[in-house]
Amino acid sequence: RDANARAPARRRDATSRARRDATTRAMPRAQGPMRGQHPVAPHGPRFHEYGGFDIDPELQHSRVSYLRERVEAVTKEFPNAIGMDDFLFRTEVMLRRFGFTTDNSIALTSLCRDEITFPLKNAIDDIFGYSMDLDGLGGIISAGTTGLGAGLSHSPTDHLTGKERYVLFAMPHIAIDAEGRVGSIVRAGRRGQSCACGALVKMQPMFKQYKEGTLEMGLDEGGHDPLDPEFSILTRRLITAVNKDEIPDKGLPLSDVTRLADRVIRRDLDKLIGKTVDVTKSDYAVVTGIQIHSTAANNRTWHPALEFISPTSMYVVKDGVRHDMDVLAIDPPTPRQLFHIAGGEEIAELPSPRRSWPGL
Repeated sequence: RDANARAPARRRDATSRARRDATTRAMPRAQGPMRGQHPVAPHGPRFHEYGGFDIDPELQHSRVSYLRERVEAVTKEFPNAIGMDDFLFRTEVMLRRFGFTTDNSIALTSLCRDEITFPLKNAIDDIFGYSMDLDGLGGIISAGTTGLGAGLSHSPTDHLTGKERYVLFAMPHIAIDAEGRVGSIVRAGRRGQSCACGALVKMQPMFKQYKEGTLEMGLDEGGHDPLDPEFSILTRRLITAVNKDEIPDKGLPLSDVTRLADRVIRRDLDKLIGKTVDVTKSDYAVVTGIQIHSTAANNRTWHPALEFISPTSMYVVKDGVRHDMDVLAIDPPTPRQLFHIAGGEEIAELPSPRRSWPGL
């Protein structure tokens, strides 16, 4: 009996110890090269803002100041960008208002084939289960009507009405490192700087050539290089979507090429939906934006890999009626909520900010 009476107290003590450990065990001191003691999965900045229950106020101020600098490096190019976890939280809340839930919907994703897009892909799968891939280089939808139609036919069906529900995510991607350099990214285990999106970077010189009339590529509808089909389709769709006279003499910066890809993806997706979706038996949602990766400026000093989304459109068609939505109108979760929702276990010590930000 005495042992049983003491059990609740032991559980409370264990809970208290667990909370203390969650705060203190994961505050690694090393600020040098990456040594595997930091979280591997990328998250948005709000995830890292949470410093634990008993963090020193000065340390917490330093965390928030550092993250503000990282956010500003991204929002300088994409002012409406928010953390990936934050974006998906708000998206899930918004979609639920229209009846889209984990158990009654299928997600279909068109992201770039690059492996660094998988944090977003995995996070979408965490919400809706395994999603159907429509992916192509640069995020261009390469699966066509057959691929999209196949994905739609895999949807859960409402047990009362037989209705199907689809959620389509389509996004190109870009990298902006901690120093604010557009296109720059550090890849795990690879020496030096890499870039993203590589396919769009490869395309950049073509816009200047197109303006000058020196671009050598067939722009005929339907043609493609059989040994490089996706890139040839990507270039044709983007080049033909821009007015030659509106291209600056120096060509398009990578951020503008990425925005162009987003516009083309949205246009193509609307066409594909019109050919494949039957609104008399289904509701569907479309979520588009630009996926942004932010890593260290070099691989000598550890910085957390941050994932952002710059939303460009979100709408639901329910019972044949379209509803446009602003995902940023949804209140964000608190850092503590997001840390736990995203499965946070260890709180990483962040690098020091360049300066202290007042009013935080």
